[in-house]
Amino acid sequence: MTSPTTTRPSTTRRRRPMRQFGDGWAVRISALVVLVFLALPLVALVGSSFNPTPLVQFPPSGFSLRWYESVLTSNDWLVSMQLSLVVALLTIPTVVVLATLAAYGLFRGRPKPVLTSFFMSPLIVSEVMIGLGLLTYLQGTGTLNSITGLWLAHTLVTMPFAIRTVSISVQGLDPMLERAGQSLGAGPLRVFFTVTLPQLRPGIVAGGIFAGVLSLGEVAVSTFVTGPNTTTVPLRIMSAVQFELDPSSAAVSTLLMLFSIAVMVLLSKWVDLSKAF
Repeated sequence: MTSPTTTRPSTTRRRRPMRQFGDGWAVRISALVVLVFLALPLVALVGSSFNPTPLVQFPPSGFSLRWYESVLTSNDWLVSMQLSLVVALLTIPTVVVLATLAAYGLFRGRPKPVLTSFFMSPLIVSEVMIGLGLLTYLQGTGTLNSITGLWLAHTLVTMPFAIRTVSISVQGLDPMLERAGQSLGAGPLRVFFTVTLPQLRPGIVAGGIFAGVLSLGEVAVSTFVTGPNTTTVPLRIMSAVQFELDPSSAAVSTLLMLFSIAVMVLLSKWVDLSKAF
């Protein structure tokens, strides 16, 4: 006879869910400390721009918009703002086109280490060396102290950042979609413009933002290729800090910061920028 089977009580214990890194209060507090550390200089900058006295100090001794009025009514500041905006508007589309083509050629399929290092070399080479090289080159071509020279210089400096952001989108491409377009009879150019580019849009937009923001804040290389007639806003701010040291430079910096934030907010409504990083 077979003995009846006996059932044992279940001894299985519930496993506690493993706590992932970043769930603890210590990590959150550390992140908050880092954010405060990064934000404090900006808070001091914005606060000092409202100081009624001609001194850069924080906290301000009062509240006044006199420095914003002084900047917006100054012909020198307005000319510099117009110049910086024109150079940025020229740099953004140039960098977007070149960076998109370069990233697609470099990172589609098997990456090319040698060419990738060449295109990323402006990130490694000192900006002083780049400025000296551009000074020699632009002087020989007759484009020194001109908008064309600034355009070329800013394109060279900002393009590696745009290539990096677009390359992230390139590496996330779905090749099956391109093959599907080709199987339906579309040519290579039509597939690229109708299938590939829409997938690269987050990286392209992020690269254009990087190019514009970096162009508006470029100082080191611009110092070598500009002159009395091509003084950008960052160079005028540096000059004001060295010789005048009044809150007008803080007011201009605050306006540039607000402009950059407004552009980011507006673009985020149409493009999911988080997909580019």
